[in-house]
Amino acid sequence: MLTRRFLARCAASAFVLALSAAAVPGLDHAAMAQTKRGGPSKPAMPPDTAKKFITDMGNKTVAVLSQQADGQARTSAFTSIMLEAIDFDALAMQTLGKMARTVTPNDRKEFTELFAAYVIDVAVQRFGSTKVDSFSIGEIKPQPNGDVKVNTAIDRAGDKPLTVDWRVRSVNGKPKVNDMEVEGFSLRTHYTGEFERAGVSTVGGLINKLKDLNQNSASWPVVQQAMR
Repeated sequence: MLTRRFLARCAASAFVLALSAAAVPGLDHAAMAQTKRGGPSKPAMPPDTAKKFITDMGNKTVAVLSQQADGQARTSAFTSIMLEAIDFDALAMQTLGKMARTVTPNDRKEFTELFAAYVIDVAVQRFGSTKVDSFSIGEIKPQPNGDVKVNTAIDRAGDKPLTVDWRVRSVNGKPKVNDMEVEGFSLRTHYTGEFERAGVSTVGGLINKLKDLNQNSASWPVVQQAMR
């Protein structure tokens, strides 16, 4: 059964992205297989572009955490950062697993919006008060499929530094995070197929479940506006 506790663990991982993140260790085997078959490869992401993108996202997030005291304004700011940074369209379809093969365009749009709002709400609830002192950029690693993995270290007040990797990809000519790894946990791997394994076997069932969970969503209006 799909539970709030289960989804909260997923969304908690996602929010660290607003602090810095991305990447499954190793190769993108699906992209590699497509290349071997002669199919089109993803446009390569310039390392300097990926670095600047992550730096800008990190600076925006640190500013929100350190300067934004009003809860509603902070939620709105976090929502905007996450919508700008994450490729929710791709992540939502990866999350559906086998169900993505038959999803209708309308259901895909509705599920993606509900999924994004839920991830953001739980993330803000669990980590919106996190105190971040600073972050730094580490190693930049171009990947075989054209992605770039950007390593970051986040300094948190009263806690040990957090090491996070971001995988940045070119989406319609713009950099987007399509995965992250936080202390060894990959966002993409964590979400892929989880709804299916949780016992909800239809996209309609997932949409109804997320509607129930999003009844009091703080980020939903911002998500709807951004994803029109």
